[in-house]
Amino acid sequence: MLKIINRMYIGTKIRFSDFINNLKQEETGVSSIVATVLLILIVVLLASVFWSYISEWFETMWTKITQNADTISQP
Repeated sequence: MLKIINRMYIGTKIRFSDFINNLKQEETGVSSIVATVLLILIVVLLASVFWSYISEWFETMWTKITQNADTISQP
């Protein structure tokens, strides 16, 4: 029984090691990760640049929503 457990453990360890080595050698996913990080950075920078306009729009929308919420709840 112990031999079977040892074989399963060693086999799993070898497969996992091969998987990690293949993952380290493949560089196809790196460019998509870099592109995603750059897009997120651009969105955050644009949001910070236009924050005054965005916050004004949110305040206007929130005011409209809360004013209309009173009329919706009444039968």
